[in-house]
Amino acid sequence: MASFLVRFSLFRSLDVSEAFWSISGQRVERAKVGELVTGHVVLHSRERFDGDIVLRIRVDVKFWLDKDVVTQRFYLAFRAGESKDFALDFKPAQASAGAITGYFIEVDFGFSRGKWTMPSSYPPRLIVTV
Repeated sequence: MASFLVRFSLFRSLDVSEAFWSISGQRVERAKVGELVTGHVVLHSRERFDGDIVLRIRVDVKFWLDKDVVTQRFYLAFRAGESKDFALDFKPAQASAGAITGYFIEVDFGFSRGKWTMPSSYPPRLIVTV
């Protein structure tokens, strides 16, 4: 699995150090429709951070707007140098076929801090089969 260290702005003190999928505790790159999948994002704080983030799992739709599948807001209280894994469960309802390419994770750090989106390749995005 790939690791991601992304810094978008001088105002953000959090980095996405890793993002991945799991089923029953095992890392995966593929899942089946209806299977319980967990999306993970590991955040690392370069300095003390108190605030909210929004974690989203989205369906990747070709030539159209992507759609939120699951959204959850988390309140964070980080000390400098601390890392935490945030997880969000979902059951994919559609297979990667036709207009649906797969699923990806997005982290919204707030208005002044920007967003992080999982790279557009497969993997790390999730492929779903029937």
